Amino acid sequence: MRRLFLAAALLAGCGSDKSTEDTHTEPAPEPGDLQAGFARAAIPAPVGIGTVGYGSFGAPSSPTPFSTLYPGTTAAFMPPEVRVTAISRGDGFEVVFIRLDTVGVFQQFRRAVVLEVSERLGRDMDDALVFGATHTHAGPGRIIDGGGIFDIIADSYFPEFYVLFIDTIADAVEAALADLQPARLATSAGYSAEAHSDRRCEDGGADYENGTTPFIAIERNGRLEGVVAAYAVHGTGLSIDDLTLSRDVFGAMEQSLEDRFDHPVNVMVLNAWAADMAPSSGEVPYQDGGEVPNPHRSIAETGWQFAEDVAPSLTGTLAWEDEPTVQAKVYRARIDREVIGYAEEEFPFEYGGVYCEGEGECTVTAPLEGLDQVCLPFNEDYPAPNQTVLSAGQVGGLHLITFPGEPGTRLAEGIVADIQAAHPEVEDVLFVGYGQDYLGYSIEEDDWWQGGYEAAGALWGPRQGDYLASVAVAVMDAFMGGDVAWAEADPITPFDDPTYTPYESEQAVDAGQVVVQPAETVVATDTIEVAVTGLAAWEGIPEATLVGADGSVLSRPNGEPWTSVHQPFYWTLEADPPYTDSVDPTPRTFTWTLRFPVQHVVPDVFSLPEGEWTVDVVLPDGTQVTSDTFTVVAD
Repeated sequence: MRRLFLAAALLAGCGSDKSTEDTHTEPAPEPGDLQAGFARAAIPAPVGIGTVGYGSFGAPSSPTPFSTLYPGTTAAFMPPEVRVTAISRGDGFEVVFIRLDTVGVFQQFRRAVVLEVSERLGRDMDDALVFGATHTHAGPGRIIDGGGIFDIIADSYFPEFYVLFIDTIADAVEAALADLQPARLATSAGYSAEAHSDRRCEDGGADYENGTTPFIAIERNGRLEGVVAAYAVHGTGLSIDDLTLSRDVFGAMEQSLEDRFDHPVNVMVLNAWAADMAPSSGEVPYQDGGEVPNPHRSIAETGWQFAEDVAPSLTGTLAWEDEPTVQAKVYRARIDREVIGYAEEEFPFEYGGVYCEGEGECTVTAPLEGLDQVCLPFNEDYPAPNQTVLSAGQVGGLHLITFPGEPGTRLAEGIVADIQAAHPEVEDVLFVGYGQDYLGYSIEEDDWWQGGYEAAGALWGPRQGDYLASVAVAVMDAFMGGDVAWAEADPITPFDDPTYTPYESEQAVDAGQVVVQPAETVVATDTIEVAVTGLAAWEGIPEATLVGADGSVLSRPNGEPWTSVHQPFYWTLEADPPYTDSVDPTPRTFTWTLRFPVQHVVPDVFSLPEGEWTVDVVLPDGTQVTSDTFTVVAD
């Protein structure tokens, strides 16, 4: 059993929300009938906001009204979403999975959503809400009121966007609960070895991976209607240079898996042990197709590979349950130098430290001496978090454990193995990394000393990973009927109630015109381009559909309309006068350009049939504009 670090831990109350009564809701005497509901919502991030995760260093200058340290985005490809799956057998017997296209989930942000949802519903939802981030670096930043190093990590705080984002999540949770319908569920696991690859060569270059993909399948109305899965892949295909907001790798995996069905299925893929797992693919059977930007193409390849590997497990024989266990509980644990157990001279950073110098090499054979002495320190004004949040639970045949940040594969395997050793009744574990909170990278201590990017990303040094692993095992012990080995703190306080002057959107000049028409005739290897004058970015992204000569809208394989929120469509935005001249408010022409291939080179991603088509574009205010007719012909 992994050595526990917790014997003397009494949680510090620093930053805790002591003013808010937060007793966990008492469960109902008996669980009720099983129900499930789904919801999705666009994250209200304007094109122009900075993304998060890379740091602003070396990125091209691109000022906008919504960017500060980071360059402003200029494009959208599968725009970021909130996805919610609610599984309930009544108050106290429910788990609400919330998947965000963000680099991480920060506990202050999570707490704000919990309080908002709890107030709306009239009951405490702290235990029920399980957050997971896809870890796209093409998601919006500016939601951390941390200052200091946090501005470097996630760009400066944007209070109005923070409030809008919280409300959007709360709305989506309410919508999923309003959508509850009688259901059955089944749990099992697929496996995808080739949709990711080991990117961490400092650990010996063993090319080690674990492609286990546990899932919850949800049946409503006599058919599969929902999937909650977890897969380990660093969900970042787009770089900061792409200046793009996107669902990124996880968006492609979800879309590709949804399109393996002949009816709508709400697919949610949560991240797992992805610290050392890069997106990848095997031998993709390419077809003739139009030009696709390289990051978009590689993202599509990973999505295709994931669906190719995992879909058979979902379409095979599953053991359906009518009365599964559905329950989760939140636990809060201390993290600091003392509780981790550093000696005085080890990792001497009272408030945490990050970006430890000393890049590892693939050929490294010995620990890098002094690596724990050269970190960039947090300080008293801007400290690293000194407490964190984990959840444990059970949904049917899967036990649930969350992890606050980016765990390495071997660290996560150790957690699962220790849980199963202590509790033989635990067969399969739904491991949700990047869940409930974010403390950077966590790898095993021996591996940390090899240096490299992942080691540099821990906030509490070489033993952070092993310490948090021991906490995760203890949390599952507590959920299974034991007692936690520490005194739990009150929930952390959300970021201060922000005060701000609401942003007034700029006046759009000549909105609602098609200014670039598609070519009259195209073939499978062409790329279509349409441009419209639209509204300012703050108002939202236009949405396009393809309409045939008979008036029907092009449908995806699963029967849903194919719109510009899916791959392979992508928007770019140009403002005139440009923001490089001035970001001050002024009337501008906003040209939104949509591009997509007639046929994607990766099979099953997109193909526009032969015939006559138009592109219908709806602006955020409801204005509709339609392109000229174009014809798809055979080569």
